[in-house]
Amino acid sequence: MSRPFAARFALVAALVLPFGCATVPGNAPPGAVPTAPLLTQFRLGGRLAADDGEHRFATAFAWSHTPSRAELSLFSPTGQTLALLTLEDGNATLATAEGKRQEADAATLLAPLLGFSPPPLSALTAWVQGDPGPSPDRIERDEAGRLYRVWHSGWIVTFDSWRDDRPRRLTIERGAARLVLLLDTWNPEP
Repeated sequence: MSRPFAARFALVAALVLPFGCATVPGNAPPGAVPTAPLLTQFRLGGRLAADDGEHRFATAFAWSHTPSRAELSLFSPTGQTLALLTLEDGNATLATAEGKRQEADAATLLAPLLGFSPPPLSALTAWVQGDPGPSPDRIERDEAGRLYRVWHSGWIVTFDSWRDDRPRRLTIERGAARLVLLLDTWNPEP
C-alpha cells in the first residue's frame, strides 16, 4: 500500500467516526430486544478497516465523545498516533504529521478524500451503540430481536456480532466503499 493512500484512509477514518450526535432510539417492533439507552458521552477503542474496492487500510483507534467535543485518535501498528481529529464548537480540526487543518463543516474535509458522499454522520454515534439511528429506511433484526441490518440513505449497516447489549463488530457499506469496525472497549466516561 502506498504511503499517500494509507495517509488518505487514516484521514478518512478519522473524519468518519466521530461526527455523530445523540439521537432518540428507533421504534422497535413488538418482541424486539430494546437497545440500551444512547450515551451522550463515552470512550471506546478498537480497530477499523477501510476498503474502497481497490485499496485496503487498517488501524487501531480511540474515540472520546461528549455532547460538546469528539476526539478520535488513529494509531500505527507500533502505537504511534497517525491522526488526531477533534470536533468542538462546530469546527473540525485534523492534526497529522503534515500539519493541522480546520473546517467549519466536517463534510468539507471528508468529501474530497473519500470521492463519495460520507455515511450519515449523525447516525454513526447511534450505530456504534447498537441503535438504528435517526430515520432508517429499513431495519432487519436477528432471531434474538437485536439489530442485524439497517439501511440508511443508501448505506447498509450490518451488526455482525454483539457483546452484551453493545455491538462488537459493524460493517458499514455502500457500493465498493466498506468500513469495518471492531469495538474492543467501552466506557461511559469520556
